[in-house]
Amino acid sequence: MELKVGDDFKCPEGHKATVVWISEDEKVIAVKCPKKHLKKVVKRAGAMERIYDNNMVFLIEI
Repeated sequence: MELKVGDDFKCPEGHKATVVWISEDEKVIAVKCPKKHLKKVVKRAGAMERIYDNNMVFLIEI
């Protein structure tokens, strides 16, 4: 699979993401997804609150 920076690739949740980095041995890539992803769940005032993050970067072994 020949990938270049800027190519489209699916993030782990299946959204359309963009390749932003490729390792020298081309076994690992970093993709940036513009969609909203769950970052963490915190407890505030007795209630659970979900914290989301946009533009998350994922490292993926290929």
